[in-house]
Amino acid sequence: MIQIFNNTRIYVMAPSSFSSGGPELLHQLCHKLEKQGYDAVIYYHPHAENPVHPNFVKYNCKYVTQLEDKKEHVLVMPETFFFMAGQFKHIRKCGWWLSVDNLFKTKEAPKHYRYIKKLGLHGMYRWAIMNGQIKGKFTYHLAQSVYAVDFIRKWGMEAGYLSDYLNDSFLQQSRANINQAKKPQVLYNPLKGLAFTQKIMAAMPDVKWIPIQKMTPAQVGELLNESMVYIDFGEHPGKDRFPREAAIYRCCVITGKRGSAAFQEDVPIPEQYKIADTAENIPAIVNMINSCLSDYTGHIKDFESYREWIYGEEAGFEKDISMLFNRK
Repeated sequence: MIQIFNNTRIYVMAPSSFSSGGPELLHQLCHKLEKQGYDAVIYYHPHAENPVHPNFVKYNCKYVTQLEDKKEHVLVMPETFFFMAGQFKHIRKCGWWLSVDNLFKTKEAPKHYRYIKKLGLHGMYRWAIMNGQIKGKFTYHLAQSVYAVDFIRKWGMEAGYLSDYLNDSFLQQSRANINQAKKPQVLYNPLKGLAFTQKIMAAMPDVKWIPIQKMTPAQVGELLNESMVYIDFGEHPGKDRFPREAAIYRCCVITGKRGSAAFQEDVPIPEQYKIADTAENIPAIVNMINSCLSDYTGHIKDFESYREWIYGEEAGFEKDISMLFNRK
């Protein structure tokens, strides 16, 4: 799909000195491309004295702060940088949709587009962004989720599927603690769907609820490892990491049906653990949480295939790269 010539350099655009799931995936791509013999580098923006975040030193990626804007090269841009596409005139631009929803939340949109959003015309805002800033601006599109592939197709474009994988240290840690005793407590991400989650919490005052916040990855792993249930009723703008991290630490995972959670290809858990976040469904959600807490051993078996799927993601990522990047 993406033509690579003998003199092609692949630039993977990433934010300087910043760590989260998206930037980690950008470094993972650069690392895997280099391992497959491509000339791949991280292109950091904006310029910084020390742009490599300590969490990503392990990927050992070469990096630059300037690029050669030539047609033989490729620039992979995550959706948070899409509005910068017009600055590059000749290089072949590849838009990698690590999420769908975050594109429409970024503050980088041109001022006149933001004015439409400020008026509350959200449908018109999406239409204006897609037709004015996205369509026809990229040579290629890639998508981290089937949800994103579906969204892009609805706008008359095609995208190759290139997802992600959990880093190996996280997977190893989850395997090392397989016999950890579980506590009857429920975890949630307070940055997603908090208003609805609070309604569930109010209906279950006797349950111990713990927000996943202000923790290192190792601390998150320890908390997941000792807990029975993780719920996620927020937006799923891409194939999110938290449900997968919870699953490999043997938490029962209960989600809503927003974004990628609506797609079985992105969140392949049994359908009974996906319940739409509506007021009338709160009793059903409460019943499911209580059932998972009271019969954890019975429920956790339902997530075995999900865990195996997660463990196979890195091999799938490597295979997808070899199919999408085509040497000439």
